[in-house]
Amino acid sequence: MKKNVYLFTFLVASLFISCDNNDDKPTDGQSINNITITTDQSALNARLDYTNSGVISLENNTSTQKLAGSNAIATTTFPLVQIAEINPPVDGNGKTLQASHVAVNGNYAYVSYIMRGDVYSGAIDVIDVSDPYKPKLVTSALIANTDITSLTYSNGNLIIGAAKDVDKDPLLTSPAIVINMQLNGGLLTDNYKVNYLESRVTTDVAANTASYFAVTGDAGSLFKINASTKAVAGKTAVADLRSIALNGENLVTLSGTKGVNIYNQSTLALQKSFTTSTDVSGAKRTMDFDGTKLLVSEGAKGLGIYDMASGSKLQTIGIATAGEDNVTNAVSVNDGYAFVANGALGLNVYQTGSQLSLLGALGIAGSSNYVKSSGNYIYVASGTGGLKIIKMEKPNTTFASCSSYGIYNQGKDLILNSNETKSYAGATAINSVIVNSNAVLTHCGSISVQNSLILNSNSTFNMRGSLAQGKYQQSNPTELIINSNATLQIEGSVVIWGDLRLNSGAKINFIGSDSSITIYGKVTKNSNVTITGTYKDTENKLK
Repeated sequence: MKKNVYLFTFLVASLFISCDNNDDKPTDGQSINNITITTDQSALNARLDYTNSGVISLENNTSTQKLAGSNAIATTTFPLVQIAEINPPVDGNGKTLQASHVAVNGNYAYVSYIMRGDVYSGAIDVIDVSDPYKPKLVTSALIANTDITSLTYSNGNLIIGAAKDVDKDPLLTSPAIVINMQLNGGLLTDNYKVNYLESRVTTDVAANTASYFAVTGDAGSLFKINASTKAVAGKTAVADLRSIALNGENLVTLSGTKGVNIYNQSTLALQKSFTTSTDVSGAKRTMDFDGTKLLVSEGAKGLGIYDMASGSKLQTIGIATAGEDNVTNAVSVNDGYAFVANGALGLNVYQTGSQLSLLGALGIAGSSNYVKSSGNYIYVASGTGGLKIIKMEKPNTTFASCSSYGIYNQGKDLILNSNETKSYAGATAINSVIVNSNAVLTHCGSISVQNSLILNSNSTFNMRGSLAQGKYQQSNPTELIINSNATLQIEGSVVIWGDLRLNSGAKINFIGSDSSITIYGKVTKNSNVTITGTYKDTENKLK
């Protein structure tokens, strides 16, 4: 049945209809009750793409990359690395799915997929990011005849918002469903419970320890479901619901036409409501919290920031460049930063505070449809472009001897003249580094260098913390070059995404017992190269 011409037949009984599937776990690649679970690692590895991996940088110097209504600040203090892309799965009919949503629990990221258009088809991926630079797609499930629109982790279960083709399930009276899937060690299973809801689609889900919640679009309702019995325990009708989020004792919903409602989680009693921008029909939107502020994605109107207590609008960050696909789809707040998915305009990054301040924009191939940031990672769902996994290079070690060093703020290219000595600390994101003869550069914290890093003769680079440099396997490779009698001293971890060239007399000295180096490109080692100290060579390139 076509998604966009569905005629609603609402039956109150449908709220309480549910079904179980408790069959034995299927063997790999088998379909049980329209779910096909794959754990074949070679097939899963084929979907990992490193083509665009390596150091990436924020840009804020053109009008097409800015949003109106925000302050721009320096971009040299936010180092980023794209560690991989996950190409979207192909369903049983050979059609490529589109990434729609991400949930995170510990080292696992759960990614949902839909099929754009009239056909229903979906999937869920599980990605392990326990190795910071080598994410692993550990399992994937194709779910026939069902779009997977949203998901969240809760107490060993995955709560899944979805829409299912009513022509494929005789129990369905409308497509909206919510699935509670029991996980096994964080991985997908075929042990799940389904609740049939009253709408065209379940747009979003949320959960606490006792209950899980779902919101549906069009005529729309908020549903509360008991986590133990899996029975619907409450319902409130609100038209055109797009998103749901939990904050303390509050449950917050976003409607495309009615704005924001704030409920008590236990009773679903309405506490407060306020209007937001009216949105186009059927578009995905999200919300997140920054203290007492609510950040709301408002499509073509950009991002709205509201005071939760009063409902007053504190800031509007509008779309500076008009365009059909230039819309704010999603927002995620993490550790002092707000990440905003702006469709064809890519991903914008802001520093939080009394007002959001623009750090810059990342161009995302395809479209930025959804963003979720958790821990040190940013996950961007990009439709048929799949999932982008971006790592924030945060300083994680404090060196007492570096306490007097300042933050680097001298532009995108760091150049030390001959015999010059400079020392910096904190997080640094730059384009290139040249340390000329007899100069000494010290950096404590995390530093990313997008292009070349060159140590000229008799120079020294004391790297304490982490260094990420270059791009992955470019036709014109990025290089880290150590020239005659120059020394790279490493106390921490170095990741070289391009090539390493060690010219005659070059020296690398590893300090301490926990230092490591990862080199994805080729290593050229000329005569009289000296490598000393204890270190882990993750790719075995220095031998």
